[in-house]
Amino acid sequence: MEQAVLQEKLTSSPFLAGASLPPEQVTAKRFRAGQIISDRPGGVSSVGMIVSGRVEVYSVALDGKDVQLNALTAGECFGVCNLLADTELETVLRCGEETEVLYIPKAVLLACMERDAGLAMRYAALCNRKLQFLLRRIELLTMQSCRGRLIAHLLERQDEKGVVRLAGSREDLARRLGMSRAALFRELSVLQSMGAVSVDGNSITVEDRPLLEELLYHPSNTK
Repeated sequence: MEQAVLQEKLTSSPFLAGASLPPEQVTAKRFRAGQIISDRPGGVSSVGMIVSGRVEVYSVALDGKDVQLNALTAGECFGVCNLLADTELETVLRCGEETEVLYIPKAVLLACMERDAGLAMRYAALCNRKLQFLLRRIELLTMQSCRGRLIAHLLERQDEKGVVRLAGSREDLARRLGMSRAALFRELSVLQSMGAVSVDGNSITVEDRPLLEELLYHPSNTK
């Protein structure tokens, strides 16, 4: 891969943009929708940066039940949390759509971080953000109420206009929230009947934030 091409692809990553990586050590791979991918392509422990597409991150329990933890899009990376540990990811990575990934061998990235203090600090900041994200996910998934999980997700993900745009299908959202598709549709229907949200295709709009907050924090005070 040419240096100019590599640098252009890295620009979408807050972590890797501007990093002086040897282009001959970085490989680009394309994956089809639904394909399972790894952080060890060809047996080489690597960090993957998503150039385009979407990678869904799942945790799979011993009983086979899976829960979607996250959805990574362009500029985001996987394989960073175990950068300093010689173990494979404990999660399952599945392409939600056709996806291009840049693979950087971990040894190459670590050598670059030793030379570049700025890159090392961006890595530390990235790990902090991932830790905070996982703590929020644990809090969300340990909620007993399906309605509470849905409301917390909507309040966290809404944009400045109150719109939550789903990255995948509603079934994907149900898996992300650790509930059945039927439970998600039931709770959305209840919230719509209350006037708290409106649904249009793959967009959910928060119409009454105070009501949602009341339902989330004081469920016994609402009917």
